[in-house]
Amino acid sequence: MAREVTPQERETLLKNPQLVMFDPYSAFRHGVSLGKALIPPLITVLLFVLWAVLYPGFVSSHPKLFAGLGCAALVISGGSLPVLYLIFDDLDYSRAKAGHFGEQLEELMPQKLNCSLAHIDWVTVQKAEGGWVIDGRDEMFGYVSYVNCFPILPGTDLAVLRGRNGFTAFVRRDEKTESFYC
Repeated sequence: MAREVTPQERETLLKNPQLVMFDPYSAFRHGVSLGKALIPPLITVLLFVLWAVLYPGFVSSHPKLFAGLGCAALVISGGSLPVLYLIFDDLDYSRAKAGHFGEQLEELMPQKLNCSLAHIDWVTVQKAEGGWVIDGRDEMFGYVSYVNCFPILPGTDLAVLRGRNGFTAFVRRDEKTESFYC
């Protein structure tokens, strides 16, 4: 039978995100925009204009070399954008992982949550799926995209949190979260 999660229990989960198994990926903000993508090529163009203004003798004596270097630098600065995106995206993910995805949990977890106790019938770890009895119904569940994973064993109970916007999370059994298993 589902019950509402108290504010104290919710706060306990937010302070201990490593005890919550959930899908955080919808909370990641990818800061990709046309304006940010134009910054490296714009800086490259400005540097070449500055070079042309400061050293007009070089530009007039080697116009093809100047134009070739300018085109190559512009292509390289534009081509570096996907690599820079991957680097910064990886940094964001690494920071979130180090904090057990606490910021994402806080953003995604609704104020009103329901907690149900599910009895685990079976689990296929390789597929990250299983079956449980929850609220008197046999259902299947999956956790392939979840983080902060912990072992879910057949024959045990699992606290399942559900809220609006499709938020679903599993709570690890611990002395701090024992109230979810009562």
